[in-house]
Amino acid sequence: GTKEWDPKEDARVFEPAWVERYNYEAKIISNICTDNNLTKVLELGPGPGKLADTINNIHPTKLDYTLIDKPYAKEQFKKNNYKATQFITRDLNNNFDTTGLNGPYDLFIANDFLEHIANITDCLVQAWNLGSENSRFFISVPNWRMGHSFQYRGLFDYDNWVYTMHMHGWEVKNVYGSNLKCTHSPKLSSEETMPDFLIQSWNMYFEASKIPKSDLGHL
Repeated sequence: GTKEWDPKEDARVFEPAWVERYNYEAKIISNICTDNNLTKVLELGPGPGKLADTINNIHPTKLDYTLIDKPYAKEQFKKNNYKATQFITRDLNNNFDTTGLNGPYDLFIANDFLEHIANITDCLVQAWNLGSENSRFFISVPNWRMGHSFQYRGLFDYDNWVYTMHMHGWEVKNVYGSNLKCTHSPKLSSEETMPDFLIQSWNMYFEASKIPKSDLGHL
């Protein structure tokens, strides 16, 4: 909504569950950066940048870390003095305007963000275009069992989302569960390949690698 991340009304990043979650996610992402020698990061829809700040506080080396989100998010970013290289103000809902971005980037992050925007394809494709040869994409997708809101219901069911990423140039390499849990509900037909440990996971975390251009002809 229009008041999202308004410093006067939206301080959820300080809630204990959010802090716990950011700490958990930051460890996963820091390890991905270390294991793959990733140093240049672009996070889409990061809110005030609490995850970026948490990562930068624990990662053993300095990251070149860029954030893109709306004005209120940047206002909170500045107010809380979070760590990142730069914060670009932009609305990514309908298109991914790449003006001023200095790629290639090694790692893209979309943490509970893509399910809220209208043009998901543009974000996936533009990230592919901005990525380095060995870039990764870390995408957090909420489990529908926890009652999250989606612009496109069903698209983020496990099987559908793995297929969607693949069709846009991203191959899933690892999937992680959340430290937070939701209620149990049987798998849907669009979740047949989903690992059982994700059924009650609050989020599904996908680590995907960029598919080389030479391998895109069959898609």
